[in-house]
Amino acid sequence: MTASRRPRVMIVNAYVDPWRSAAPMKLFIPRAMAPYYLAGRLDGERVDLKIHDECFHGALLTPKTFAWPDLVILTGLTAAFDRARQLAAYFRNANGNVAVAIGGPIARALPELCTEIFDHVLSGDVESLDDLIEETLGQDLVSADPAPRFDLAGWSFGLGFVETTRNCNFACAFCSLTGEGRAYQAYSSEEIARQLDAQKRFQMLMVLDNNFYGNSRADFERRTELLGERWRRGDFMGWGALVTGDFFKSPDNLAKAAANGCKALFSGVESLDPEVLRSYNKRHSLASDPRTLARFCAEHGILFDYGMMVDFGQQTVAEVDDQIEALLASPETPLPALLSLTIPILGTPHFDAAAKAGRLMPNLKLADLDGQKLVEWPKEPVETVVPYLKKLLQFRGRKLELTRHAVRHAWSRRAAFDVSQSLISLIGPLVRYGGGLRLGSYRQMRQTWAEPRRTFCAMTDGLSAAYRPVMRMDARFAGEFEPLVLTDGEGRLSEDVRVRAGTLAHSG
Repeated sequence: MTASRRPRVMIVNAYVDPWRSAAPMKLFIPRAMAPYYLAGRLDGERVDLKIHDECFHGALLTPKTFAWPDLVILTGLTAAFDRARQLAAYFRNANGNVAVAIGGPIARALPELCTEIFDHVLSGDVESLDDLIEETLGQDLVSADPAPRFDLAGWSFGLGFVETTRNCNFACAFCSLTGEGRAYQAYSSEEIARQLDAQKRFQMLMVLDNNFYGNSRADFERRTELLGERWRRGDFMGWGALVTGDFFKSPDNLAKAAANGCKALFSGVESLDPEVLRSYNKRHSLASDPRTLARFCAEHGILFDYGMMVDFGQQTVAEVDDQIEALLASPETPLPALLSLTIPILGTPHFDAAAKAGRLMPNLKLADLDGQKLVEWPKEPVETVVPYLKKLLQFRGRKLELTRHAVRHAWSRRAAFDVSQSLISLIGPLVRYGGGLRLGSYRQMRQTWAEPRRTFCAMTDGLSAAYRPVMRMDARFAGEFEPLVLTDGEGRLSEDVRVRAGTLAHSG
């Protein structure tokens, strides 16, 4: 920074696509909004600001961009730790005076290791950025009106975004929020209104909460009615949110949501096997049958979506296949919006249990925990599970069944849904599981073409092309492109992780 120009700040959401593409993933919903909330903490009139989301915009590979900022703020999911480290190296290689900060799940899962690598580690919520701004840029550059900078997000297919609560009141064993142990909090009506007022005209509102329902019915009603007031005055055509399984135990909840403009609900069904749900400490979803919940929602004009995880450590290929066949045979049951393997996220009870029980595969890398490859020993032979998994995640060999189900499901809901809901129910599954070509810049496409073929098993999957620097780097940065290894050749936690991950010191 110099006296002749304003400080330059860049906020980056670090991301590595599990499907091995560096191109933008524009259709991924919801978008990562953390960078825009962080940007709102800065005085936009006195700071030059850039935001890059590697999911929505594609991999950050432009050399001149790395030389631009004075301060870089990195965030991202825990599995993106290696990518955040690579980005820090690129920025430092281009500008020896740049300061690099890390926050979000990465900083909370790997506090000691992050302290060794990054200049600043932010383990708190978005407000903790204020202290960093004061320390590095000056107190007068903290925003006096910290509203999210949705204006920098560009067009999002007519979607607007709002967060009405933080964290979750449940403690599912596989969830990073459980590992972080932070309390569930609801925003005030004034804070919610500030977020809604910060964005331009949009058609549909997406509530970003981890659990919109929460642990207080009175507060749920307050926030629902606030959104309803905005909907009734014509600010948007409807809204959608994520709720936990206990939401559906009271029919009044659906009626309340529908009366206030709710058009879509997502719930983490996760598994159709009750024993698997119990092992995840997810008893509140034991009654979450997707067919029943979809019918209840449709009766109120609400589209229902859900996530489903496959756990081959507890399920056989035949059991999983029977469940998929049952879904395809039921036109009234939507296919899951998200289908993945259960991820033993670093810092969670599920990871700790897997490590103690010896379920983690040998030479496992943190970046392997992406939900798209086998990382825990299955109950059946690997050579039986992996070929099935490769087909399952994109319904290979079932494209005709997939298309037929999408058409039949949309037709079965024609009386309950409006045009936009019908299109989503029809096109959504085809986009999620149909595959397709993603296009990006020349650099992004070149990196995509250089990716090794995926094997869907952590023991055989090669390193992503992202681990090879895309430009000439100083020799001192060579180690920044080495992956963080979680387990040794015997499947035991590596010394590096046991000592410096902080939350995992008790896992032997």
